[in-house]
Amino acid sequence: QLKMALFRVLYLTACLLLLANDCSSLDNGLGSLPPMGWNSWNLAGCHINESFFRATVDALAAKGFREAGYEYINLDDCWMDTKRDSNGNLQWGPNFPTGDTLGDYVHSKGFKFGVFGLPSPFYFLIFWPVLAGMYLSAGPNTCSLRDPNNRSATGWGSYGYEMQDAAWIAKQGADYLKYDAVCGGDYNMPPLNGSYDIIAWEEVVISKMGRALNATGRQIWYQYGNPYVWNRHGGGYSGIQRVITKNATLGGVNSFRSGFDMSDDWGAVGEQIGNVVNYNRNIGGCTGPCPWADADCLEIGNNLTRVTVVQAQSYFSWYAIANAPLIMSTRIDTMDSRIQAILQAPEVIAVNQDFAGTQGQPITSPYDHNSEVIWAKPLSARATNSSNGFQTQGFSAFMLNTEGCPGTRPCPSRNVTLYFRDLGLSATQGQKSDSQEPIVALVRDLVKRKDLGMFVNSYTASLQTDESTLIKIIPKESQSI
Repeated sequence: QLKMALFRVLYLTACLLLLANDCSSLDNGLGSLPPMGWNSWNLAGCHINESFFRATVDALAAKGFREAGYEYINLDDCWMDTKRDSNGNLQWGPNFPTGDTLGDYVHSKGFKFGVFGLPSPFYFLIFWPVLAGMYLSAGPNTCSLRDPNNRSATGWGSYGYEMQDAAWIAKQGADYLKYDAVCGGDYNMPPLNGSYDIIAWEEVVISKMGRALNATGRQIWYQYGNPYVWNRHGGGYSGIQRVITKNATLGGVNSFRSGFDMSDDWGAVGEQIGNVVNYNRNIGGCTGPCPWADADCLEIGNNLTRVTVVQAQSYFSWYAIANAPLIMSTRIDTMDSRIQAILQAPEVIAVNQDFAGTQGQPITSPYDHNSEVIWAKPLSARATNSSNGFQTQGFSAFMLNTEGCPGTRPCPSRNVTLYFRDLGLSATQGQKSDSQEPIVALVRDLVKRKDLGMFVNSYTASLQTDESTLIKIIPKESQSI
């Protein structure tokens, strides 16, 4: 179960009053909504190979993930050769004998392709589903080099090769680049040594690759991921404000990692989602298009003991309302049908992909409200079926019971209550007011896709430990039921 201390940190930091700044994403026509897809790293690491990747593409297509909204299929580290070719170009490694055909293969299934790269003298590339994506390294080498068991996976970084490497991945059909300096910035390697201002260096490498990607003429989603450098060298939030540049001429990004790697552990979920909120608040909020804060891949279904089915539903719903990118890193071909249903829930996904792009925020304190978590966000008119006197704009709310019961299994259910005035509603067309008139609203369960009825002033859910509900609240214009 989630620890009370974790929620204390989450709540207090998320509620800090911070100065707002303008924040826009890379001007490449992408990024109006958080990305959705699949990534190889958390699941397979350096055990990835071409046959497994192709099988995953097939499984994603066969199981309906394209229709559910998942777009990018991304290949992370360990796809590359240890050397560039005689012309200085990147090369596929021996585990990807026909790697140059993968982009076409992913596209033939209706997805986009993604890759991974590094902005230092050595690199690693990442490919992502439904759109083709790639991963490159900004540092002297890829993270795989740091593992003595993976020396053969060493790749060259893109530092000094930005234009050439951007052109190469565009030729491969990539639609997504994950550009990572995480292993370049912490190892005292030139140009990342003690004499160099790390944030100034990151501003340079982010900008250079952003301009290089735009110069290809191909729309390529640009994700930058280096929370280690930001947190250890960058002065926390003030550092990220400098790193995430604000327009195309400076080479902005479409999304960025807001914390460390996710694990298949329910206890890590709250911390990662808290990072999304904190980073977004500190760079002026995020109502798309903007650089989306990425809590890392969804590890739902990899271990049903460490993340149960009940926790998996809460995990996915929480990511949805936080507007975190919905990038899976789980095995698709053998996926449990219950997990597939969670990951493809259309009305939960709709909250994440709501046209307004407004991020959910915590509205309760877990220790003031007896170990419960409640988040909420306004929905656009497009996401609310309005008729018969209901407002055209509604709200979504995530309600989670985190109260444990040491020594007692199973834990008894407890009531979690959302008060409509906590959403800023009054009895008159949802406007903020001190009026004590009753607030009447229709409540819909978005997981079960079922209207629950009309409620006055509040809605209460009976939830097991770690169980949640994700609901839509549509206020009634009239004060009478």
